[in-house]
Amino acid sequence: MATDEARQRAVYAVETEGEVIYAEATGSGTPVVLCHGLGGNHAIWWRQIETFARHHRVITWDQRGFGNSTAATGDVSIDAAARDLLSILAELDLADACLIGQSMGAFTALRASLTDRTRIASLIISTSLVATPREYTEALSAAVGGRTGRDQHPVVSEEFGRFSPDLVVLYNLISSFGSKPASAAMLAHMARAEFTDDELRGLAVPAAFVAAELDEFCPPRVMAHAPFVKVEATRAYGAEVVLEGESLSEAEAKCWNEAVLELVAELRSSSPASWPLAGRRSR
Repeated sequence: MATDEARQRAVYAVETEGEVIYAEATGSGTPVVLCHGLGGNHAIWWRQIETFARHHRVITWDQRGFGNSTAATGDVSIDAAARDLLSILAELDLADACLIGQSMGAFTALRASLTDRTRIASLIISTSLVATPREYTEALSAAVGGRTGRDQHPVVSEEFGRFSPDLVVLYNLISSFGSKPASAAMLAHMARAEFTDDELRGLAVPAAFVAAELDEFCPPRVMAHAPFVKVEATRAYGAEVVLEGESLSEAEAKCWNEAVLELVAELRSSSPASWPLAGRRSR
């Protein structure tokens, strides 16, 4: 059961560059900032917040046009989102934050870490094609537009939908919040987001990947392209893509939470001499 402190929620409306960016904070301790993917927003982290808030100040937020954040200027690029993220860190006066980016959110978190690491201590990338050849991200467009039933999703298998249709419905409902830029347009922004090898080698914070071993959309072999990461893959996630960190099933959410919290602690205690981190898999 969560402590009273871990149950308290603070809500913020951060004004930046003509936009109002929504954020929430729960718990206390060293901050972790959860950056959602293309199918999510701050609400998608419902399986993470209580667990993480037992020992951390947990920040969730909405990228421009997603959830409760505006997109009045029309600029929903990764660079713009990274600037918004840095504004949240400043507005909430966060220090030594661990950024945790899922899919699209990893593009944002990585760009923010490369832009200004002043308030950032570490970076964890979950099931994302960030810093991989752009053709992999472009290929995701083929999945957009298919399987449009309320208990279906382009990246969720028919088998999982039959087993847990209620969770697929919940995911689709959360995904629908806000004005939400078109998926194809956001995939194009992600594909255009460039991270050079020189930039990545110069990343000034320790970073790690969490990967689903059987994930066909973001397989570990592709994620390992980035020259600055330690790959953490786990068979427990099965064949499903990990959706916004929590995956869909409770068991997979628990496995993801444990893996990420272990990495948060490990990266915090690592020394600069240990970067870049060597490849490793856990099962």
